Amino acid sequence: MPFRLLCSLPFILALALTVASCGYIPRQVAGLPAGTPWDALPLRKWLAEDRAEPVALAFCVPPECSPGLTVGVIRLTGKDADITDALLKDPERLARALRSPVGRQKPVRTRITVECLKDAPYPGFTIDLAPADGSKRPAYGAAMGKREGEALSVVLVIGEVQDVVRETLREVAARELGS
Repeated sequence: MPFRLLCSLPFILALALTVASCGYIPRQVAGLPAGTPWDALPLRKWLAEDRAEPVALAFCVPPECSPGLTVGVIRLTGKDADITDALLKDPERLARALRSPVGRQKPVRTRITVECLKDAPYPGFTIDLAPADGSKRPAYGAAMGKREGEALSVVLVIGEVQDVVRETLREVAARELGS
């Protein structure tokens, strides 16, 4: 009997490690192609806190994928959901906060433009960030969120080409949020 128990111990240990490591297996973002050139990250174990639950994150970098994109899905609850929901509906609040010199030693020298999404099934916005002096290319972002009771699911897209960021947001939101 003790021999049978010892022989099954490696199997039990392997099974336990497999089950315990499931949180490290990344979830692919719905609406994006699976596999190369897109990579998914196991955010749940890296970043999960009480405030926001990272659901999925994928990125695609040049030269395999041009332009480069990062797409994330997060779920917020409580006060964080309320604040984020308000920003999705009024992104100018976010732009004002990013422009504010409060708590910074150097003044902000970034051109920040936000725009509410029109004809979108859920609240959202686009944002463009660029050095005021034009020394670097702008970065583009877009976000859309769906409220479900106390929870808010948000899709975020960041990339190098404005039209691609907007279209990716719409495609992923349709799959992730059901829009």
